[in-house]
Parts: sequence; structure tokens; C-alpha cells
Amino acid sequence: MKSNNCIKQEIKERALAIGFDKVGCAPARLPAEDIHLKEWLAQNYHGEMHWLNRDPSRRTNMSNHLDSANTVICCALNYYQGPPVPLDPGQGVISSYAQGTDYHQVLDTKLRKLASFIEDRYEVPTRIYVDTGPVLEKPYSVAAGLGWLGKHSNLISRDGSSWFFLGEILVPLELSADIPENDHCGTCTRCIEVCPTQAIVEPYVVDSRLCISYLTIELNDFIPRELRASIGNRIYGCDDCQDVCPWNRFAKKSAEAAFFAREPLASMDLVAMLKITHKEFLAATHKSAIRRARYPGFLRNVAIALGNSKDRTVVPALLETLNHKEPLVRGHVAWALGELRDSRAIEPLISRLQIEIHKQVRNELEWARQALLEDR
Repeated sequence: MKSNNCIKQEIKERALAIGFDKVGCAPARLPAEDIHLKEWLAQNYHGEMHWLNRDPSRRTNMSNHLDSANTVICCALNYYQGPPVPLDPGQGVISSYAQGTDYHQVLDTKLRKLASFIEDRYEVPTRIYVDTGPVLEKPYSVAAGLGWLGKHSNLISRDGSSWFFLGEILVPLELSADIPENDHCGTCTRCIEVCPTQAIVEPYVVDSRLCISYLTIELNDFIPRELRASIGNRIYGCDDCQDVCPWNRFAKKSAEAAFFAREPLASMDLVAMLKITHKEFLAATHKSAIRRARYPGFLRNVAIALGNSKDRTVVPALLETLNHKEPLVRGHVAWALGELRDSRAIEPLISRLQIEIHKQVRNELEWARQALLEDR
């Protein structure tokens, strides 16, 4: 019978051979994190992500997910694609992690290979997670020694970066936990200072309701008007807090071809994106994480970016979309027209207002009309 240390070493070697960049072991229970999570939820920092509040203790006790689970094997995969490329204001910024193939699929394949190895070699059941179940991935990765939690709440590795996807395998094996990394953020507050919406309300604490990643991906509703200008031309996610992190000077480009930027969304301008049909959206986002924003949410984000562009040449495209069948799209297009202060939009806004029945869309139409009349 092999010792647990030998088993642990074999699993780590296989994980690296499969293609993971970091791997470590954490205990199945993290009672201290249970307290932190409940405090965060009590502040309603989770916004509309209501699933986080369903039996939160399950997220810090993996024995609830797999009988006799003693260990969480945490794996990290680098997705860094290099520093951000400056874009024209007429283009939309897509978070680096979403420019390639959906990471869920890539990690799932690699985790299944590792899980199969464990099951066959040690004759035990396993269970895998890739941001798909009630698991606090980042705290478990910290407990597994993969890095520390930065003030932006992302995992940072001293010998890598914060550009990691995370995945876990639960196993009923008594494997010793790895030693957690010390916090090396020091007095640096660059991530806090750069956040466009001041979503990092204190070191290590993010109010999701203010976070651009939450607003452009998770939120299904109207984005609060007071936050729209700060979104700029970001149409899916935000990397600002990671881009300024000094530790990311040491980041190396990922060799995983699946994460390379893909067409066609990577090269489309905002006007072309606004005109995309539902069918075209589904085709363009095949095997892409961008589909998570859903078609109405994606067009909502594009409309906001156009409103922030200050480019009145986009007004005709916005006017064509003012009668879109999705209220979420109509409302944000109306706002964008109001932001651009182009008098050509006054009559179309009034015409739409006469037939609009959706309350929130009417509010946006009224606001836009008033903004244009005051600007005369």
C-alpha cells in the first residue's frame, strides 16, 4: 500500500502532465470561510446571484458533496494572453478570459482526465467542479497553497500571476493539505484605486453589485443609470484590477491554444455588434463564455458602450434598434441616444414613447427625451 504522500505526489505529477500549471491539496472543510461568506452575504454584496445564499455552508464543506470526501485537489490553468491591446473607442472590450473557448469546457476535459486517473489507480470515487457548483474556489485554492487572495479578491501566485482558471476534484483520500502562501500584497492598493465603479469596497471585499463583471455578465436586468458611464466600452467583464497588479509583471503567456482570441466577435466594432441577430449571436458565441451574458444582455452592454462613445455617427444604428423586441435592449438604446445628445433622436424617442408599455423602458425614454430637450 502506497503512503498518502506518494499518492499525493503521483496525483500532482499527473495533473502537471495533463497540462495544469499549479496543483495542491486542501482540507474538505474551511469553517473560517463559512463565517466570511455569511458576513459578505449579509451585506447583500452578491446582488442577484441568489444561488450563493442557498445553504451557504455547503460551499465550505465538501463532505456534503461527496461521501467521505477528505481532500479537495485544486488545479489552476494559466490563461494569460499578454497585456491589453489598445482599442478604438468604437470597439468593445471583452475580458481576456472570454476571448477564447469557454474555460468550463477546457478545464472540464482536463479535470476528467485527472479524475479518471485517480479513480482507476486508487479505486475511489471522485467529483469535479469548474465554477459549476457550490464550492468557494478561491479560498480552497488558497488553502491548497496555490497562492493568496489579493485585495481585488482574485487568487495571486508569486511565481505566476492572477490569470488563472480554477477547478477542483473531491476525493475520499486522506491527503495532507499544502502550506498556504503568505499574503504579499503589502501596502499596495492599485487594484482598489483603479476600479472604475469602486466595487472593491475594502481590501479583499468586492461588492458585486458595483463590479463591471457582474453588471455585464450576471445581471439580467437594467444596469443602474448612475453606473453606466463608468462602464465605458467594456461589453463583457473587466480586467482593470488585474491589469494594474504589480505581481502580474511575472505573468507568462498561456500555451493553451483554446484560450487564444477567436473570431468573429474579437474583431467586430460596436455598431456591427448592435446589429447582430439572435441566431448570429448564438453562432458567434458557440463554445464561448460570452454566451453567458445572453443575447439581450449582450446588446444592452453594446448599447451602453455606444452611449459612452460620444460618437454621433452611431446614432442611425441606435435608432434602428430603438424598436428592438427586447425591452432590455430598447431601454439602454434610449439611454445611449440621450447620452449622445443628438437632436435627430428626439422625434423617434417621442414616437416610441407613445406606444411603449414597459415601465422601465418608458423611464429610459422619458429620461433621454428630457436630456435632449434640455440640450437644445
